[in-house]
Amino acid sequence: MRMRVRIAKGLLIALVFALIPISNYSINAAGPQTPSCGNYKVTTNKIIVGVKFPKGTYQINAFGISCTKVMGSKGLFAQFLKLKDKDPLPTPWIYLADAIGAPKFSSGPGVGFRVQLITPTPTPTPTPTPTPYLPPPTPTVSKQKTSLITYIDPSVSSENVELCKIQQLNNDNLGGPRTGFPTSVPLYAGTGTVKWALVPLDFVDLPGEKEFNSRIDDQMALATEWANITSEGKLKIEWQVQKEWIRMPGVSKDYVIPVASSNDFRQPEQVAFWQKAIVAADKIVDFTGIQGIHFILPKGQTIAVNGIKAGSWYPAVKDYITNEGTSIDFFSIPGEFQDQVSQGRTYWSYWLYHYLSGLGNPKYGGSKIATPFHTFLIQGSTEGERELGGWNRFLLGWMSENRVYCRQASNITSLDITLVPLVDNKNQGIKLAVIPLSGSRALILESRRVTKFACTTYTERNGVLAYVYDAKYGATEEYFAAISPPGRAIESYSCASSPSSDPLLHQGDKVTFEGITIELLLHGDFDRVRITRP
Repeated sequence: MRMRVRIAKGLLIALVFALIPISNYSINAAGPQTPSCGNYKVTTNKIIVGVKFPKGTYQINAFGISCTKVMGSKGLFAQFLKLKDKDPLPTPWIYLADAIGAPKFSSGPGVGFRVQLITPTPTPTPTPTPTPYLPPPTPTVSKQKTSLITYIDPSVSSENVELCKIQQLNNDNLGGPRTGFPTSVPLYAGTGTVKWALVPLDFVDLPGEKEFNSRIDDQMALATEWANITSEGKLKIEWQVQKEWIRMPGVSKDYVIPVASSNDFRQPEQVAFWQKAIVAADKIVDFTGIQGIHFILPKGQTIAVNGIKAGSWYPAVKDYITNEGTSIDFFSIPGEFQDQVSQGRTYWSYWLYHYLSGLGNPKYGGSKIATPFHTFLIQGSTEGERELGGWNRFLLGWMSENRVYCRQASNITSLDITLVPLVDNKNQGIKLAVIPLSGSRALILESRRVTKFACTTYTERNGVLAYVYDAKYGATEEYFAAISPPGRAIESYSCASSPSSDPLLHQGDKVTFEGITIELLLHGDFDRVRITRP
């Protein structure tokens, strides 16, 4: 191995990016975005503080507490299961009865764990012959009202877009992800043509399958198409595929990544995996011009549960120089978690989420318990809508400034504006309306459509997304808040995304926020919105 030591850009950048976990939700349950602590088998029906916990296998996620304190025969969950049915939890623990999704226990703000039943233990039936399985009927899709609508210019002209470049407060660091302007300094190219390498790795005791392309070709195609559409053609991904498996030294057990509360590239096992992988690959692959490497492991592997990902903000990645004399900007190794295709998980969203972090795209919500808004942002969840929000496109420079309408709220009495859907790159016009409420807050409107990239509910989630950006919040905090019509039901997704309500405005909907009324007049190929302020 040939390493060349170069001066790091600072420990702060490494720490900022180290705290950006990939979203990790159990199927149909809101929960922390930390990797799973693993599974716990409950062998008999139990009741904790009056809540039923039927026998079966539970996936446990911890937030703000180590997995070792929750798991095992002496862990907190086991202790709770031993309580009598109506016994209170030991101080200071409480059961979060109002939390959305799976049962959750907390000992304070941001500290606790949730348990999600993933495999119920069936009760034996006395029926002598098995009853054939009949799938449940597909719910009727809720149809939205639509109208014929053409694009027209805003009824009031836009002000200078510079007025809408809200500056993030309390953070002068330009090296890490930022929620506002001035934008982060990207660590690698986010526009133009970039080259990514797909490199399969296997082991003598865990050989790769012959036709690995069958599970990877569509993922590469989706990543390329998503990047092209979302960046409005500013970013193009070219793939270089290593067609034969590269055999790693040793056996697979030498590469096992422990599932720990600090499951990130600070783990020495993850660093060692990368160092061995890049050395083995560098002997065979020409890395000339390669920006990022996406390794894959044999189908069915269990050595890397939550995957491995890191970028050039870590010295172990930045300091490696390939045989071609170049360095690699980032890499990923999808894990067993990302292999859960039956739950709607994908490689391509995992790849792009990680890639966007190095461009300065800020994580939404960190490891907090999920809010309904998480699923509408790829920076909040790699399941769900898998959409990069309009404000974040604006920050990255992926949305042209002539697509942004800017007018201060104090200068609005009545405004009609037609919005082009975010995914529509054929029609010219406004895609993002930014209405500054103050120097640190702005009302934002964008037009959303369900796309081929999304995991969906049974409701047509098309319409206008209205939300507020608050500049006092930084990366990993909830810097957006949706303004949505009241009374929307919590819905489950068809994949492993947390349940959420539909925050979009549909035709005829009207909401008011701080004296500003937003009404969706017409919904069709475009969305026409009226904004009024007394």
